[in-house]
Amino acid sequence: MTALLDPPVVAPNDLDLAPLTSAHVLLVALDFDGVIAPLRDDPNASRPLPRSAQAVDRLAALPRTPVGYISGRSMEALHRLSAAPSGTLFIGSHGLETDFSALSADPDSTAAAGSTGWSTPVTAAEAALLDELDAGLRDIQAGTPAEGHGELRIEPKPLGRTAHTRGVSANRAEYFHARLDRLATDLADMRSFAGHAMTEFAVRLETKGDGLARMIAATRADAVLFLGDDTTDEDAFAHLNGRSDLVTLAVKVGDQATCAPHRIADPEAVADLLGRLARERDHGFGDG
Repeated sequence: MTALLDPPVVAPNDLDLAPLTSAHVLLVALDFDGVIAPLRDDPNASRPLPRSAQAVDRLAALPRTPVGYISGRSMEALHRLSAAPSGTLFIGSHGLETDFSALSADPDSTAAAGSTGWSTPVTAAEAALLDELDAGLRDIQAGTPAEGHGELRIEPKPLGRTAHTRGVSANRAEYFHARLDRLATDLADMRSFAGHAMTEFAVRLETKGDGLARMIAATRADAVLFLGDDTTDEDAFAHLNGRSDLVTLAVKVGDQATCAPHRIADPEAVADLLGRLARERDHGFGDG
């Protein structure tokens, strides 16, 4: 099956990391679920693989190697679950939330001025949209078929909601997805999109590509590694595909269709790749 994938799955050792290890400022940008942390039916049970967490810590400790998470999680959940080292940058809610405050605390930071802060508060019009969304989601939950198992789980975010269907029975998943599609059509003023057993609703039109662009600008990176596994990561891959001014390595994790030029198998392969990158970039600094 994997032989039919485009691009095909490769071993982490087959990726050329030399342009990254020698870069002046290397931004290591990472999705969380399905990349650093294996996917879980309960989103609150997600935790980084220990080997990945160790590699992230090692990378973040290197000179001129900022590390950032770009996730669909809310900022609060991302801070709570990621076990990220001091100095990590964060993009939450698929690009809608930003926390680059670690840059302003670093006297040696390469950050551009004005790069810190969080998303702007919800407006009255946006709050009304969120109320309408919440009512629609409650209606879907109330109509859950008696047959089958699993519930529609709603993850609240400051600027939207994520409806999770992972782990539910096939008949309930079919019902939930049909109703969620209808709700997305009814709420035409909201942005909505589907990912791994989830549907995301948001009151502002931002993407992970927008978040990655802000992170690159804030760090003034000349090289970027981005790892993502979900449909929502395609915006970030597309952004990197258009950046001829940077050295880039965009890597899809898993078997979904992608515009990324490279693919590795799973979070275990991510741990291998990040561990190798940490060793080789550290070795390059030692040679210098």
